[in-house]
Amino acid sequence: MEKENETARGFKSIRTKLVLTTGLCLIGLLTVCSIFILSNVSKRFREISNNYLHEMASYYAESTKAIVAHEYATCAALKTSIEQIDSIPASQRREYVNAVLKQALIDNENFVDTWVVYEPNALDGLDSQYVNAENHDATGRFIPYWTKVGTTIECTPLTDYEDGFWYTNPLKSPTGILIDPNPYEIGGKTIWVCGVAFPIHDKNGRAIGVIGLDMSLSTLESLLKRVKVYETGYLSLISDTGLVAVEANSANEGEILPEYSDSSTSQLFATGKRTLEPFGMHATVDGKDLLKYFQPFTVEDAKEVWFLGMNVNEKEITAVARQVFAIVLSTFILTAFIILLVLFFIIRGVVHEMNKGVAAMKNIAQGDGDLTVRMAVHTDNELGKMYKFFNLTIEKIQDSIRQVKQVTNNLSEQGAALGDSMNDTAASANEITANIDSVNKQVQQQGHNVHEAKDALSSINASVNELVSNIQSQSSSVVESSSAIEEMVANIRSVTGILEKNGGTIKSLENSSEEGRASINSSVEAVKKIQEQSGTLLEASKIIQSIASQTNMLAMNAAIEAAHAGESGKGFSVVADEIRKLAEDSNKQGKNITNNLKVVLSSLKDVSDSSTRLQEQFNEIYELTQAVARQELTIMNAMHEQSEGGEQILEAIKQIQDVTASVKGSSDAMEDATEAANVKMDNLMRLTEEITASMDEMSIGIESINHSINAVNDMTHKNTESIESLGEAVSKFKV
Repeated sequence: MEKENETARGFKSIRTKLVLTTGLCLIGLLTVCSIFILSNVSKRFREISNNYLHEMASYYAESTKAIVAHEYATCAALKTSIEQIDSIPASQRREYVNAVLKQALIDNENFVDTWVVYEPNALDGLDSQYVNAENHDATGRFIPYWTKVGTTIECTPLTDYEDGFWYTNPLKSPTGILIDPNPYEIGGKTIWVCGVAFPIHDKNGRAIGVIGLDMSLSTLESLLKRVKVYETGYLSLISDTGLVAVEANSANEGEILPEYSDSSTSQLFATGKRTLEPFGMHATVDGKDLLKYFQPFTVEDAKEVWFLGMNVNEKEITAVARQVFAIVLSTFILTAFIILLVLFFIIRGVVHEMNKGVAAMKNIAQGDGDLTVRMAVHTDNELGKMYKFFNLTIEKIQDSIRQVKQVTNNLSEQGAALGDSMNDTAASANEITANIDSVNKQVQQQGHNVHEAKDALSSINASVNELVSNIQSQSSSVVESSSAIEEMVANIRSVTGILEKNGGTIKSLENSSEEGRASINSSVEAVKKIQEQSGTLLEASKIIQSIASQTNMLAMNAAIEAAHAGESGKGFSVVADEIRKLAEDSNKQGKNITNNLKVVLSSLKDVSDSSTRLQEQFNEIYELTQAVARQELTIMNAMHEQSEGGEQILEAIKQIQDVTASVKGSSDAMEDATEAANVKMDNLMRLTEEITASMDEMSIGIESINHSINAVNDMTHKNTESIESLGEAVSKFKV
């Protein structure tokens, strides 16, 4: 358990917190710095790598372009030479063309064949003379195909030329075309060649044939295959149709590049053809992540776009960056360790000095409370100042405790004397309180008895007065009732006649109520329609305000444009200002219309509510009219019966008048006797209340005194206990 407490205190110590906080901050700072540096290094290496790949691709693309351009330019020169054939006799033209083609093979060691295909009779008009002749077919057309094997040059007639793309496409093209690489067998060995073909035009510009030649790709292979990009990267040459012409892996030559036909990457090649800008992509080949970088290029004025590709293992690109990362990371870790170690020793020394102060304060707080202890001040730094002020604080506390001890002793003596006096006073006050309570109870009992007697007498007096009053009222009421009943009988007869007339009036009221209810229903419907139309007007007013706001905005934009236009826009500025004012007026009027419509809608709502209530009231009036008609008939029948009963009541009232006169004489004597008894009882009651009030005041006063004495006594005991506790607490300190 002690080890766990020591471990917990260790985690809470200033040394641990400082080391952890500083270490974590340092590690965080070094981590951020390392991430920033490594990010920038990685970014820089990526830029260098991209620049390297771009420069390298551009260089070899230009080299490849130069080799293919030589073939293209040679074919263009042959085309130009042959197109000047009009000055040569027709019978010698075929011999001249053959000599030009053969000489081209002799002068260029990389050329493997040259050929020409003329349209029927387009060269010399002598096709019929060369039917099935040497180096001709059954058409007699001029179709020589010159090939070179080593130092041997031979000529054979072309075949399948009518539908061959290498003939039909150039014949329709305004410029020369590059023909995709294709396999070519020489001396039992297959090589890859790429061809160029140009249309041959007569002096009128009409295409009359095609001239072409094929060049071995051996020169390009020796140029491209020997290049190593980084350690294992290699180059590749891709034709316009995506055919692999040259690649380190010869098995892929003659195949369509997978990325060229893949829907996810084919768009990059289409964009590259259009912009001739280099582009890159990532691919996985044989389990390796490769960066494939392609540089599009064209040859002379040919429309076909070829691609020089670079295939690089991404690990080789980032190898140097990873090495830099490892070096930087190791450096940062070593730096962090050294700094943390130095911080640990510095903080440990500071905490050691602070623990001296902790030990002194612990002795005061948990030990024998020695206030004579002082800290030794050796330095003038923050710890030295803290120890200095600690000593001053302890001196002040020592003086205060010494004074408290003296005052505590004095208070203890005074508290004991005060406690004895208060005990005597409390005993005397308790005796006085008991005597007053006894007298007060007796007076209260007397007052209670007087109250009961007075209440009984008052009840008798009230009963007598009420009896006299009732007798007097009865006497006068009997007289009045007699005359009233006579009058009532006459009135009943009169009311009966009036009720008969009211029957016709109620019928007219019923008809009028029905007409009023129908009119109110029409009014309610009209008010509802007006409310709906007012809502439409409110929407129109909002639209007017929106149009005014937009017009105001347009006027502001027009004013800005007029300001930009300078002098020439002043007139337009005036117009824009007027439009703005008009928009503001329209906006104000729209708001006024909206406010008025809202007031109208509110008024219509009030009218609608009032009409609805009036409608309900007319319905109630109609129902009440029906009820009145029914009740009027009932009342008329009752009035006939009342008339007969009234005559009988008149006879009974005359007998009651005689009895009432006799009772009234006896009640007057009883009333005089009760009034005299009531006056004497009031005097006794007043004296009893005065005595009771005086005793209550005395009881309250002595009770208050008693409470005060008891409170002072309790405070005296508590004060004594507090003084004793204070003395015990102060005695713990050594001064």
